[in-house]
Amino acid sequence: MKKRLIIGLIISLIFLYLAIRQIDFSLVKDAFAKADYLWGIPTAAAIIFTMWLRALRWRYLMLGMKSIRNSSLFSSVMIGFMANNILPARLGELVRAVSIAKKESISRSGSFATIMVERIFDSFMILFMMGLCLIIFPFPYLVRKAGYMAFIVNFLALIVLFALSRWPIKTKGIIQLVAHFLPHKIGSFTLRLMDRFVDGLGVFHSGKSVFMVSLYTIAIWIITALSNYFIFLALDLRPPLIATFVVLVIVALAVMLPASPGFIGTFQYGCMVALGLFGYPKEIAFPFSVILWACQYFPVTLLGLYYLRKEAFSLKKVSEESVV
Repeated sequence: MKKRLIIGLIISLIFLYLAIRQIDFSLVKDAFAKADYLWGIPTAAAIIFTMWLRALRWRYLMLGMKSIRNSSLFSSVMIGFMANNILPARLGELVRAVSIAKKESISRSGSFATIMVERIFDSFMILFMMGLCLIIFPFPYLVRKAGYMAFIVNFLALIVLFALSRWPIKTKGIIQLVAHFLPHKIGSFTLRLMDRFVDGLGVFHSGKSVFMVSLYTIAIWIITALSNYFIFLALDLRPPLIATFVVLVIVALAVMLPASPGFIGTFQYGCMVALGLFGYPKEIAFPFSVILWACQYFPVTLLGLYYLRKEAFSLKKVSEESVV
């Protein structure tokens, strides 16, 4: 755990350095001073609203195991995203799975599997947005390459999970053969995880559930993208609407990299790369990245901590749980 934290901190510092090198901090100070922070309110509100939509979407992913109240799912969503903001190695995904499993007496590995499926839907939506943006706006080569790699990884993961849900015995046999070529610990972990994931893949058995999950995913990411535009307005900027989608795509790809809790460094660098494509200098792009990050980080973290206390969870104990 400490090793992952150190690696994440190093990567964050590197990207933070890349973001602020050769920057005129007197101009940055002026940009912060002139910003209209009231525009941050609708951005923060939109982010919390998308968290509620995530809870509604998660309900359809969970139907194969249990019908769960939206309020129970929402609190676990907030706890999980809060944990991602303050714990290393994206432990929030595990925290969320354990949180809902304890409350609803369901399989931890099954609930974790639904989160994996959720992430695949999210990634495909991001890549779809990237494809649409590419028609209008050319992304840098490295961004396009990252997008292609993410597509391949997500497509392969989707095939494996779909096959595991539809043809579990045959798929397990193939995975067992592959596991023999992996290091013993990784192979054993993969097999244990696979055996317990099937319960959480019920969404693939229902066309309605797949449709609803897809619909919620589209809504979540369009609202998230549009909410970014309020931060442009906070800095008295009026870029074309596509800029807010370009920001979303590039930042989403940037925060896939290992980083410190809260994606500090990678988030700012992604914003600055995106705004640089529209001709905005670092002295504007950096304040934009900080304000947008704060509008997403603090409401989610504070509300997540509220639910953590309300439900009497110990974040330390929960983060030490295993899904297998």
